[in-house]
Amino acid sequence: MSKSGEDFDFFGFGDNFDFLDYNKSAPKKEKSEKKKLTRRDFYQLCVGFLASLSPDAIATDVPARRYKYKTAAAGFWRNNLSRNREVVRTAVIVFLDRLDNCFCDCAEPQKLLDAIHAMRNDKERLEAEIRDAEPELAATDDLFGEFRSWDYASSKNPAYLKLLRKLEKLQRALHRGNRLERIRRAAVADLCFLAVPAGLIAPDEIANDWGLVYLNDDRTFTLIRDAELQDAISAKNRQLFAQNIAVAATNAVLFMEGVDCRNRKVCFRRIPRRRQRQN
Repeated sequence: MSKSGEDFDFFGFGDNFDFLDYNKSAPKKEKSEKKKLTRRDFYQLCVGFLASLSPDAIATDVPARRYKYKTAAAGFWRNNLSRNREVVRTAVIVFLDRLDNCFCDCAEPQKLLDAIHAMRNDKERLEAEIRDAEPELAATDDLFGEFRSWDYASSKNPAYLKLLRKLEKLQRALHRGNRLERIRRAAVADLCFLAVPAGLIAPDEIANDWGLVYLNDDRTFTLIRDAELQDAISAKNRQLFAQNIAVAATNAVLFMEGVDCRNRKVCFRRIPRRRQRQN
C-alpha cells in the first residue's frame, strides 16, 4: 500500500495549472471587414455629387424621356436674374455598376477596348508636346479646373487631331446603341455624368463629352473627368426635363410623408422610419 504523501502533494497541486493573468489586457478583436456599398448607397453618392454642383433642384430616378431611360439623379439650374427664371442648364447622373452594362452588345467589345488602350501612350505623349508648344491652351475658367486645365481639342497639332478622331470613332462604336448613347440622344441634358464604382471603367473608354465620377468604398466621390456641354439642347427640352425632375421629386416627397394619391383619392399610411443621421 502506497503512502498518501507520495501520491498527493496538498501544497503543490496547482503547479501544473495555468491561471489567467488579469493584469494583461484582453486580446483585441479583429476589425470586421468594411461593408460593401449597396445600390442605395451608390445612389446616395450620386445625389451627393450632383448636390456639390449646386443646382436649383434635384431628384432621383428621373426618366430622360417620358418613361424611358431612368437616370440615378438629375438636376437643373435657373436664371435667377430674369423675371421668368427659365431653366438654363440641366444635368444627369447615370449609374452603372457592371462593366458589361457600360458597352453595347457589339461583336467584339474587348477588341475595341484593346485598340483604345493601345492609343493611351501616344495620346499622353502628344498632350505633353501640346503643353510645351501651345501654352495658350491652358484653361483658367473651368468649373473644375484642377481636373481639366488644358483645351487639347483646340490644338493645331495634326497628329493629335487625327488621333482624337480615331479615338472618338472607336468610342462611338463601343457605345453605339447602349443606354448612355440613348440618354445623350434624348437631348435633354446639357451635362451628362457617368458614375461607377471606383476603377470600373477608364476615362478613355467612354465618349469624350461624358463626365466620369468614381464612387469610392469610403463613401466619397471623385470627379475623374468633367462633362462637356452637349450641343443642340433646346430650351423646350430643358423645360420638359425640368418637369420630369419636378414629378420625380414630388413622388419622393409623397412617399417620405406617407401619402398615397391615386385617381384623386388620398390615403395615409405609416411614415417610413428615418435612419439615424451619421456624424
